Parts: sequence; C-alpha cells; structure tokens
Amino acid sequence: MLSASKFKDQVFQFLKKNTGQIKFTPVIFRNTEFQGWAIIIILNIILAFLLTPDTHFSRLEYKAGSIATRDVRADRDFLVEDRTSIEQKRFEVIKDIQYVYDYDSDVPVQIRANLTKAFTMIAQSYSQEASVKSSLSTTQRFFRQSKKTFEEALGITLTDDEFNILNKYRFTPSLSEKISRLIASIYHSESITNVTFLKQDIDNGIIIRDIKTQKEKDEKNLDLIRHISNLDSLIRERVSVVLSEDGQDMKRLAIMLARKLIQPNLTFNKNASERRKQTALKDVKPVFYQVQKDEMIVREGQKIAIIDMDKLDAYSKIKGETGFSTLSIFPGMFLMITTLIVVLYFLAKSWLRSDRRVHDVLFLSITALLQIILVKTGIFMSEAINRAFPFLSHEVCFYAIPFAVGAILVGILINQNIALLFSIFTSVVIAFLFDSKIHITLFAFIGSVFASYQVVQCKKRSAFLRIGLFLGLVNCGTILFISLIHGDIATLGTLFKFIMGITGGIISGIIIAGITPIFENLFDYTTDIKLLELANLNQPIFQQMIMEAPGTYHHSIVVASLVEAAAEAIGANSLLAKVSAYYHDIGKVKKPLYFIENQRNGENKHDRLSPKMSSLIIITHVKEGFELAGKIKLGRQIMNIIREHHGTSLVSYFYEKSKKDRDHSIRSLPESDFRYPGPKPQCREAGLVLLGDVIEASCRTLSNPTPSRIKNLVRDRIERVFMDGQLDECELTLRDLNKIGESFNRILNGIFHHRIDYPEPAI
Repeated sequence: MLSASKFKDQVFQFLKKNTGQIKFTPVIFRNTEFQGWAIIIILNIILAFLLTPDTHFSRLEYKAGSIATRDVRADRDFLVEDRTSIEQKRFEVIKDIQYVYDYDSDVPVQIRANLTKAFTMIAQSYSQEASVKSSLSTTQRFFRQSKKTFEEALGITLTDDEFNILNKYRFTPSLSEKISRLIASIYHSESITNVTFLKQDIDNGIIIRDIKTQKEKDEKNLDLIRHISNLDSLIRERVSVVLSEDGQDMKRLAIMLARKLIQPNLTFNKNASERRKQTALKDVKPVFYQVQKDEMIVREGQKIAIIDMDKLDAYSKIKGETGFSTLSIFPGMFLMITTLIVVLYFLAKSWLRSDRRVHDVLFLSITALLQIILVKTGIFMSEAINRAFPFLSHEVCFYAIPFAVGAILVGILINQNIALLFSIFTSVVIAFLFDSKIHITLFAFIGSVFASYQVVQCKKRSAFLRIGLFLGLVNCGTILFISLIHGDIATLGTLFKFIMGITGGIISGIIIAGITPIFENLFDYTTDIKLLELANLNQPIFQQMIMEAPGTYHHSIVVASLVEAAAEAIGANSLLAKVSAYYHDIGKVKKPLYFIENQRNGENKHDRLSPKMSSLIIITHVKEGFELAGKIKLGRQIMNIIREHHGTSLVSYFYEKSKKDRDHSIRSLPESDFRYPGPKPQCREAGLVLLGDVIEASCRTLSNPTPSRIKNLVRDRIERVFMDGQLDECELTLRDLNKIGESFNRILNGIFHHRIDYPEPAI
C-alpha cells in the first residue's frame, strides 16, 4: 500500500508529464474581441461611478453654534421652511383667538344645598347631645367633631371663633336660609371667576359657554365679570340689603360664610380653548424660500446659525428622500454610456487596426477617464477660484477647463476620425456634469473637434503651443456665439469668459505636451514627432550600417525616396513610409556579408551553403530586424512594417537553385521552406515598403536602365507582387498601384538618368 507522501509524488509527476503544455487560461480570455469588450465594460462602470451624484442616507451631523468641518453646497434646488415667518403668522393667528370659559348656573344652587345639609346635620347632632348629660371633656370632643363634620360638608375651614359664632345661633334653618339668600343675591347678577384676564382676552373678548345648554356667547365687556378676590364690597352691599333687619353679629357671620362659600361660576376651559387654537393654526400655510443649485449652504470653518440649521435640515431631508432613487442613476448612467459606446465602437471599428484594437480600446478608455477627471478637477478648481475671487462666477471659470485634451491626444496617437467620435462621446458624457448647461457641452465639442483636426500639422514639439493658441481662439469664437445667443455680449462677464477660453486652450496645449510622450511610450504609438526624430540619419544604427553594411544603407535610402513619393501620391502617411523604409533592413547588420549588396571582391558566402541554409539566413534578417527594432524602441508601427515588408513572398533565387541541386532531398524541399513567414502587409505604408524594396533591388540588375526598361520592370514587379497575393491585406487598390508605378518610374529615372561623358584632362 502506497504511503501518502509517495502517492502525492506520483500524482505530481503525472500532472507534470501530462499537463506541461496545457494553458489554463480559458480561450475566451485570450480572444481580443472579448478583451476589448471587457475593457469597455470596466470603463462604463468607472464612468458611471464618476458621473453618479453622491448619495446620502443620514442627516448631516451639525448643531446650531457648532463649526462646519467642510463646505456644504446644494446639488439641486430645494425649499426651506421659513420658521421665523411661520412663527410670526402663528402668533398673529393666536393673538386673535377668543378663549372659552364655562358658565355654571348651578353653583349657587349647589352651595345652598350643601349649606342646608350641613346646618341640618349639625342641628340634629345638637339635639341628640342636649338629651344626654355630658361631661366637659365630652362636650369639647363633641365641639371638635361637629366642627369637622360641618367643614367637610361645606368644603371650607373655620376657626374656632367663627364656629362659636355659628354655634351661638344653634345652626337654625333660618340662619341657613339667610346666608343662602345672601349668596344667591350675589350670583344673581354677577359672573364670578378666579381667572385674571390677559390683555388678549380684554381686547378680543371671550366665549362664554353655558354648561347646561352648551350655547356660546361672545362677551366683549369683561368689566361685568368679577374676580373672586374682589367680592368684599359686593358682599357687604348685599348684606346690608338682604340682612337689613339683623344685627351686626349676624351680618358679620353672613359675610364670613359668604366669603368662604362663594365659588367661581365662570371657569377657563383649557381643552376647548386649545382646540380652537389648533383649528385656527391649521389654516396657517407654511412659508418657504428657495435654495438654488450650487448655492453655498455653509462654508468650512463657519459658525452654524439657526437659519443655517434650517437649510441643513431641509437639505438632509431631501437627500434622504431621494437617496434610494439616486441608486437608480448608476444603472441608468451605465446603460446610457454602454449604448453610446456600442454605437460609436461599431462606427470606429473600420478605422482601428485589428492587430492593435485591444491597445486602442484600452488607450481610448484611459483617455476618456483622464478627460472626465480633468473636467471634475476643473469644476473643483472653479469653485476654489470663486471662493478666492467672488467676482469670478463658477460658470466663467468653466471656460478654462481643458475639455479638448482627450480629443487632441486621440488625434495625435490614432487618427482624426477616431478623435471626432471621441469628441462626441466625451461631450455627451460631460453634459451630465453640468446638468442643463447645454452651452458648455457645445463649447467642449466644438473645441475638441477643431483642435483634434489641427494636430494634422503637428510635426514638432513647439506645435503643441500653437495648438493651444489655436484652441484658445476657437474657444473665444464659441464664447462669442454663445454670448450672442444669450444676449449678454456687452458685459464684463463675457470679457472674463474670453480670457478663460484662451487660458483653457493654453492649458490644454501644455497638458498635451506633457502627456503625449507618456502615452506614446505606454501604448507603443508612433507620432509624427517621433518619426521625425527617427528620420535623423545620425542614429547609431545607421552609423553601424554605413560601416558594416554600406550597400544595405544605400538601398534603404533609395527605397525611402521611392516610398515617400509614392505615399504622397496615394495619400498615405509619407513620413511613416519613409522612416520605415530607412529601418526595414536593419536586420542585415547581423550578417551583412550574406547579402549581395554588401559583398566585396566578388566573394559570395552562399557558394559554400546549401540553398535551404542560404534561404534561412536571408529570411532570418526579418526576424532579427524586428527584434533589433524592439531593442532600440522604434515603435510598434515601424516594427510591424519591418516584419511585414517581405510578406510571405518566395526567396525565388535559392528556391530555383534547390530545384537544380543534384541531391534529391534538396530538390524535394517544399516551396514553403523558401517563403518568408509573414504576415503580409497590413497597412498601405507596409505595402509601399514591400514594393519599393522589390523594385529597387530589381533595378540594380538592369545593365542599361533606360526609361522604357525601368517602366517595364516596375510594371512587371508590381504585377508579380499583386498576383502573388502579397497586397491582399493592405488596402492598396489598382488605382493606387498605378499611381505608385508612375511615382516609382519618376524617381528611378531621376536616379538612373544618363550623364555626359566628360573628356579626360590632358596630362
């Protein structure tokens, strides 16, 4: 039985033996189309995130009197409840309210009943006590008990002297009747209350509601209502009338009891009054004032006042209410950007090289993100400038934002057609950062289109400043049009906009000058500026060619002249064609003497080699040239042309030589062993270099290069290349081939023209 360690070792050896050549990366991930769409989706997610407004679900944690830790600016219009105005309106409403008082006409009746009951109880107690012979202590106890019973029955408190006066009259019914008549006379014409009326009650009057009938009366004259603490004069007046025949002791007793027994018959109804107040307050409409979008609610370091808290509370509420709906913005933004990109991608697909498509899509994605970041940074800087210089509004500062940087960069590194589509994309996306400011979107689009097409003339580094100035002028023109539309041309703000437009153009030129070399190296693009630098024949590789492969150097110079003229004739990139021709044979410096143009003294190293080996050496110069171009950083375009400049053509000399060899194994070699590995030329410039290389080498075989012979040779070689299918993938048309042939004839006739034989000087 195998141990665990031995089993593990055997499994490892089996996997190593059987899976060594397996690539675990799924095929779909190695597909360039999939990679391109993956990049686009990632771009969409990031852009949607950048363009989606901030979402808040919680209240801003501030209190009145605290210090704001950051600027809070409104991202939309919203209304704030004006609490000061509302309180003022509430006060005005409450000030006019009439409060409710309850009138109870049964108060004197209830007092009379209680008084009669109390007197009867005490009178009965006295009758019972009189029939029993009691001691002094018992009498005293009876006195205290009677006093307590009397007080509880009436709900009042009496002193011993006051109770003795009542006791003196033996609590007779006539005494109760006299006191009841006195109290009834006081209630007869008077409303009595224990409430001190406020000025509002005096001014507005009160509502008196009868408890029995529930009828209400509006009472304006409150002088008719007596306060319970001001009844002494009225009681004395009524005593002198009701008890006119009684003595002073009786009158004093009646006054004393009346003071204690009289209760208010007009009381304040708090609940009813509050209901009336709330009903009136319901009619008070809220008062709002508007905070506009981009208005500063509170600044960093500012002490928060009550009015600031009102704004912050309203802003937090509206952000909280729209927080969840804001989440829908992200998928909506993502789908919108996806749709736009899909449409523009299929429009741009024909303008992108298939072998560079993933690189181009990645470059365009990063450039789009860079453009959006530049715009958002510009918006942030505009706010900072506005804070520092309040006379410069946000919108004025917006015109200094470098909107065209991305389009210019795309125009320089890819082409103007892609730059136009890129301008459309960024302008639409940027519109979401400026809400309804459509003029900003038009400003960005017009500047981007004009500047991207101007870079056609970009042949040196100083051209970036020229592009910036040109863009500044275009910006000023656009600002002029926008100002005319808005009707504010003759304002100081328009002057500042012109200044900002020129500033934005110059800033764009400076940024482009700084980032172009970075993107050029990162994404392996070759600009005209780099091509001009590479066209310098003092490069070390050319010095090496002059010393070690002079024939190849001369051949490259002639081919460069041929393809430059031909490229101009058909509208191809003449600079790229010329520079590529300079470098197309640099691989020959590895083994220069194996190429006929570099051989001296008639010695041919191929005489000692088999046809297959000779063919291999000749073919290898393409691979070695491609590798050497990578080492000296010529750029992907030139490297591709070096690799494609022979296509899959046949090394016919050594192939024919192999067919004549005496060795059967050599004669049976397939034609594919003598063909270049390719690929075939993928662009017009590569096709031109292939034709120029073939025709220049063929012209060297002409013993008498007359114009007719050159013309026939050029036509014949172009036809052979065409019939061999080497130009199938480079978009050269028959019309282009005719123009190329005419151009080659003109250049070659100039090179091989006849010269006058000058006589030798006499010795």
